[in-house]
Amino acid sequence: MKNKNILIMVTGSIAAYKACEIIRLLRKEGANVQVMMSESAQKFIGKATFAALSGSEVLTKLFPNTPKAGLEHIQNAIELDAIIVLPATANIICKAANGVADEIISTTLSICEQPTLFAPAMNFRMWQNPATQEAIEKLKERGKYVLNPEEGLLASLHEGEGRLPDIKKIMNGIRSLFEMPTPLEGKKVLITAGPTRESIDPVRFISNKSSGKMGYALASKAKDMGAEVILISGPVNLSPIPGIELITIENVREMNEAVNSNIKKTDYVFMSAAIADFLPLQTSNKKIKRSSNDLIIKLKPAPDILKSIHGKSKAIIIAFALETHNGEKEALRKLNDKKADYIILNYANEKGAGFESSTNRVIIFDKQGNKQELKKDRKDRIAEKIISYVLKTQTKHVKI
Repeated sequence: MKNKNILIMVTGSIAAYKACEIIRLLRKEGANVQVMMSESAQKFIGKATFAALSGSEVLTKLFPNTPKAGLEHIQNAIELDAIIVLPATANIICKAANGVADEIISTTLSICEQPTLFAPAMNFRMWQNPATQEAIEKLKERGKYVLNPEEGLLASLHEGEGRLPDIKKIMNGIRSLFEMPTPLEGKKVLITAGPTRESIDPVRFISNKSSGKMGYALASKAKDMGAEVILISGPVNLSPIPGIELITIENVREMNEAVNSNIKKTDYVFMSAAIADFLPLQTSNKKIKRSSNDLIIKLKPAPDILKSIHGKSKAIIIAFALETHNGEKEALRKLNDKKADYIILNYANEKGAGFESSTNRVIIFDKQGNKQELKKDRKDRIAEKIISYVLKTQTKHVKI
């Protein structure tokens, strides 16, 4: 769990003190932990304890009286890798299941899509209540993880099911949140990333602002899902990913050669690189000297690599479209014109999306006319969602 960002949500239960040991163990394994407390939780244990154990500020208010910009629950929703509700009372389980958002914990849960684990602790009658059981089933249907409480002597001195699960079970449950399935085992994935550079002279070139982050995130997730990955990358300031074959290129010609040399035996092709649309008609072999006259550089269309790979393999082709206006219209035109199976649209002029950003917001279109919007999130999570969507819907796109 090294470097994972985990939010522990502590709600009002006598078992709240047991969250201290979970925080200690998570930090021992290298996780970054932040604690969020309900008003009721603060009546059982103080903020200072959790602040000392987690090494970070404890969040308690939906609208904090601090100079920090923005609402903290929204910022946390983007930065987190997992959420642990511990102890999870009947109150918060029912709120989460029914979309109630009336304080910091329920509001954060209502906007988060990260893996979430609930570790219940409550009176046995609360646990057995049909409303609680219905809420638990709703959460499970939505992909949330709910541990079963332990049976034994409760705080009320009654015997029954309702004790917080054993620490070891909770830790194993948290670890399971980070176990990546391997649906791409035995598959070969080709991914392009970054910009291309087209020389004007030995010191100048035409390029774009692509950082390559989206393509590298796709490559990393595809590898984690079991694929053999070839990453064809333009000039970027990103470190190579261990376990991935990296082919570095400079310009459109080299990108074209690399793609066509590797496409035949691939199962999926993600064309996320920002490849130049135009090339200089002529390239000077000497530096063009400064002068008082206007410099006119004539451009010619670059080879359309995406369009050219159609029919060269049975691979599922996922194209990308970065637009500034008429985005959906342009993406659908490109999807049809290039004969891709999917196209991923995002906007260059949207804050927190597109070039150079560590986050992205995209819309996925496929040739069957389906549309799937992904809310703004970190690029690694957007990458995982894109791949998962393609895998979930690929049977509609199988090529014979």
